[in-house]
Order: sequence, then C-alpha cells, then structure tokens
Amino acid sequence: MKNIQKKLLLPLAVLIGLIPLANPLNIFNDLRLFAFDTLQQISPREPLEDDPVVIIDIDDESLNSLGQWPWSRDLISQLVSNTERALTTSFDIVFAERDRTGSDVLTEQYSTNTELIKELKKIKPNDKIFAESMESHSTVVLGSAPNNKLRTLEVKTKYGLIIQGDSPKEFLPNYTGMQNNLPSLVDSAAGVGSMSIGGDSSIVRSLPTFEVVNGQIVPSLMLETLRVAIGASTYQIKSSNASGELAFGESTGVNNIKLGNVIIPTNSNGYLWLHSTYKENLNIIPAAKVINNSFDKDFFAGKIVLIGTSASGLLDIRNTSLERDIPGVTIIAQGIQQIINGDFLVRPDWMEGAEFLFGLLFSILICLVIQYFGPIGGLITFLVANLSSLYGSFYGFNQLDFLIDPISPLIICLLSYLIITFFNFLFTELERSKVRTAFSQYLAPEMVSRLAESSESLKLGGEKKTMTFLFSDIRGFTAISESYKSNPEELTELINKLLTVLSNEILDNEGTIDKYMGDCIMAFWNAPTDQENHTDLALKASFDMEKALENFNIEFQKEKGMELKIGIGINTGECIVGNMGSEKRFDYTVLGDPVNLASRLEGQSGTYGFQRILGQETVNTLKSKSNLFELDLIQVKGKTEPVKIYTSFDKFSLDDEELIEFQNDHNKFLENYRNQRWDLALNFIKKWEEQVVEFDLYYAIFKDRIKDMKLNLTDPNWNGAYVATTK
Repeated sequence: MKNIQKKLLLPLAVLIGLIPLANPLNIFNDLRLFAFDTLQQISPREPLEDDPVVIIDIDDESLNSLGQWPWSRDLISQLVSNTERALTTSFDIVFAERDRTGSDVLTEQYSTNTELIKELKKIKPNDKIFAESMESHSTVVLGSAPNNKLRTLEVKTKYGLIIQGDSPKEFLPNYTGMQNNLPSLVDSAAGVGSMSIGGDSSIVRSLPTFEVVNGQIVPSLMLETLRVAIGASTYQIKSSNASGELAFGESTGVNNIKLGNVIIPTNSNGYLWLHSTYKENLNIIPAAKVINNSFDKDFFAGKIVLIGTSASGLLDIRNTSLERDIPGVTIIAQGIQQIINGDFLVRPDWMEGAEFLFGLLFSILICLVIQYFGPIGGLITFLVANLSSLYGSFYGFNQLDFLIDPISPLIICLLSYLIITFFNFLFTELERSKVRTAFSQYLAPEMVSRLAESSESLKLGGEKKTMTFLFSDIRGFTAISESYKSNPEELTELINKLLTVLSNEILDNEGTIDKYMGDCIMAFWNAPTDQENHTDLALKASFDMEKALENFNIEFQKEKGMELKIGIGINTGECIVGNMGSEKRFDYTVLGDPVNLASRLEGQSGTYGFQRILGQETVNTLKSKSNLFELDLIQVKGKTEPVKIYTSFDKFSLDDEELIEFQNDHNKFLENYRNQRWDLALNFIKKWEEQVVEFDLYYAIFKDRIKDMKLNLTDPNWNGAYVATTK
C-alpha cells in the first residue's frame, strides 16, 4: 500500500498545481488583486518632496462661487492664462459643444433682434477666446472620452508613433469611437489624450497608456500631458518579439513605452500599474482661487497642471486600492508622478509561471512529507510555505517594486494538504483505476469506458457502420532493418519511438488505433462512438503525422545521417465493427472491403510518389477539398473494379493563382489521358513538370505509361484504368 501511495500522491500534487490554470469562477484573479490592494494599503507610495504636479479642482466651492457647470469658455480661458508659465496645462474635461453663452450662439438664437445682433457681433465668441488663450499658452492638452456608442472615423493626432515588435492593436483596449473636442479647440491645443482610466473595474489599479479607437492608436491623457511637458514629439511602443525582448515567438503583449529618455514598463495590455498614494499628498487647489488670481503665475512655473473636477454632480468619482470616491483627475496625477519619479510597479511575464512553480514544488514537498512524517509534518510544511509566500510578496513589493501574488501559491498548498490527507482513505478506488489503466493498454479507450459502464460490452458481435480507415507504413523498412541487423534492440527502440510519435497524432485527432503490424499502424474513425466529421479528422491526422515525422527526422538525421518516410492510405466505407474472435479471447476490430482497400492505397503511395493516397468515398465526404488532386483510376491488386484515387497536401509549392491554373490543367490532363489523346497529355506534363516538385515521380510514371500505351494499347474502348501489379 505504501508503494501505491508514493506513486499516486506525486501525480496528484501535480494535478492540484494545475488548478490555477483552470481558474474557476475567476477566483484566483480576484484573490490576486485583493493581495495587491492589501500590499498598497500596508505600504502606500510616499508623497514627493518636490511634487511637479498641481491639480486645479473644479470643486463644489468653485461652483458655488462662480456658478453652475458648464462655465463660459472665457472663464475657462482664465485658467489657461493664469497657468501660462506651467510646463503644460491639461484638461480632464471634454469641450464637445459650442459655448451656449458665446456671442456666436446667441446671435443664432436671437436672429430676429437686429439691434442685439449688431451688438453681439462686436463681441468675440467665447470659444475663440478659449482657443486663443490655448495658442498663447502653447502647451495645453485637451482630454477626449472613448465611447463604444460612437464611431469615429479619425482622431486628429499631434504626435509621432514608432512600433517595435508585434502590433499593439492586438493587446490594447479597443473602442469604436471617441467623444472629441470642438475642431477649433483641437487645432489650438498642443496635444489630445484619452481620459479613460478605470476600464470595467470598480477599483482603478492600473492606467492605460494607449487605446485603440476604430483602428487608430490614441495615447492617454497621462502620456500626452507628459509628452507636451517634456517637449517630445514621438512615442515608442515595444511589444513581444521586438529586438531585445524575449517572447520565444509567442505574442505576449506590450512590454514597455518609451517617451523621450523615459522607459515606462506596462502589463501585456499596455497598462501602467498604479502605485497609489493618498489624495491628501497631492497639490490640489480650487479653480475659483486660480481664476480670482489668488495664486501668482510664478506658482505654476515649471509645473504640470491638471484641471479636473471633484464636484459631486459631475460624476468623475473613482476608487483606488487606498481610497474611495476620489476625483478621477487625481488618479491621472498619480500616474504622472510615478513616471516622473521612476516609481514603477512591475509584474513581468514570467512572474505568474514562477508563482505557479513555487506552489507546485511546495505541493510536491507536502506530499512527500505527509508520506514519511504524517499529517502533522505536512501541516508544518504547509505553514512554512505560506509564510515564505507572504514574506516574498511583501519583500518584492517594498524592495523590488515587484507585484508578487502570495495567494495563489497559498491556496495551491492548502488544497494539496487537504486533498492529499483525505486521499489516503481512497486507495481502494485507486486500485480499481489501476486495473482500468492496465486494460486500456489492450483495448481502445472508448471500449474501456464502455466496459466500466456496463459488462454487456463483454460479448461477441458487431454492428454495420460507415467508417474511415487509415493505414500507415514505413517506406523502405527492409533496408532500414538491414542497417540495424547487428543491433536489433536499437531497431526495436526506433520503431517504438516512431510509432509513438505517429500514434499520438492519430489519438489527438480522435482516432482509434486498431492494431500495430510490425512497422504498420491501422486506425479508424466513427467507432465506437459517432463522429460527424470522421473523414476530415482522418485527413488532418495524416497532415499532423507528416509534420511530426519531419520533426522526428531532424534528430534522426543528426544521429544516423538518414531520414524515415511513411506512406498513408485513407479510405471510407461501410463495414462491420465490434468484438471479433473466440468466446475466451476477442478484439474490438473491423471487417470489410473498405479496410482492405485502405491498406492497398497505402501500398500505392510509394508507387505514385505521394505521402498519402485517398479513396473516392473519403473524398466525397470531405468538407474541405482544398489542395486535393485526382491521380488515377486504378484496379488495385485483389479487386476487379477500378477506383479513383486522390492525394491532398497541407502545403503546396505554388501560390494561389498558379495553383488554380495547375488544378484546371491537371483535370484536363486526366481527361486527355483517359481519352487516349497522348500528345495533349504530354504537353501538360512538359508545361508543369519543372514547376511542381510534388509531382516529379507521378509525371515520370505517366510519361512511361503513355510511351508504352502508344505502342501497345489496342483496345479503343479502354476506360482509363490502370491495373496495379503490386500491393
């Protein structure tokens, strides 16, 4: 029993370690974010000694003093004029409509009052006053609001963009449209950025750096404010597979953003992790005091000014890990502070794998400790693992600015401890599983399942079904065997390796392996359970076997200086499938002419020089008929009726346009050949034989045939069939 325990508990630990990958109900994501929030609450970001960011807040006090929102644009322009010495002034507000109190709007409203219109025309429109103040300031940035209810054709940009690696459009948040500012205001601004900050989460933990609006990449207000402040003109987005970035060919997402000399690390979706501080640590002044000149203009010199609102009726209230119900503009300000101060929280691509590995290793350790020291030893190991996880997460956050999840490893270890302890009582069932596993070495997996469900399957008999059959054989096996005659054990090892590689592809495509006959594999589809697309599955299995063989040959050629080739025959038809044999010993197998034909077709694959040969019935039921070619009308050995045979390719040497022309010509070639128009058939071969390498041997065969038939064919009613002389 102890040996059984040792064998079963380790695989169980591995299984438990895979639980986070399944992530049922998104539990691990929620717990991970809860852990990150807790770290921020324990160790919030310290306030900056020389804070470069000033927030001008349109708060309730300012609304009470200057009137309800929206204010007239000439009043807004005073905010711009009074901060003209700032590095940049940014609005976390959209000015999408004309000022309703402007002289131009009033002129339209009172068009019948000629005296009033005459006076209004003397007054400059408020929107123009606002635009001129922005031009005078020269570094004003406006905000825009992404919206999936709108569709924007184009967003006017004021920046350059360099993309390295995979296109960031695959990873960035996407919107169909953008609520923009008035065109005259956009023309006067130095930049325009998206004000989106929260996504769908109730707590803002990260800020987008870029977004995609109807296919166009748009920077955030945070980044655009920084770009204008430092006088940069271009952003650089670096994604997976860029130079210097390790992604191993995988599209893992955005890695970082470069703005001037600053490199901003992001998560895969281009978000900057927010290292929160408290609102009280920010420079916030009421808008009314700025408009009333309570602050000297020199106060804003060299500062980055953000103008937003905290007024309760203007609905720009958000939550962070530290605080609830704070103005959205304060979160943008925190992001700018982080970038300027170089204070970045990072969670590298490999971190989740490291957390998983940590939990997995400790799960295995708990298994071993329980085996030798019992549940108490396992509990001590569990506590050590959890303390290590918690300390590592806290240390990484405070010392390395790493976001390390302590919760997922903790839960993995907890599950390991509880389940493995309980599992010690279930070895009777495990013994049954061991027997079931042993039977699966002799019977098809589906049959094992049937036997487990009902013993009625343990009797002789069969049923009539339409099935697809695949035969695979190693070409030139005799010559290969001779090269191993002094070492038959190595030959056996080679055959087993190859059969394993090929069999895996059949099983991965839902096939059932009927038997192995030396170096030959026989497999079938559509039994014991029905498979609607069984012909397509068989064809795909043959393609996958071809790819697997190519990979196998890479190592084999290095070792032995030669490569292996296989032939594949696929046929479909009605046969009898079931338990065949004697009362005491039987196999689940098939009987019928379509099985024999599939075997004969495999034998012809080498003759015609193709990887696979398909029968007519298989072709008739294929859903995908691309790269499919009729080859011949052949009477295989042992049969009196000729059958059409085909081949198919996963990849082809011609481009699409040439392939269509070749297929049309190929069909005409067969027509001319079967109607004894020999010269026309030879013209086709001459046209294509040097271009289509896949048909080299095929053309050579038919040139010899035509030459022979020109001399010896005497039957004017010949049906075009070729009588095969070999299996």
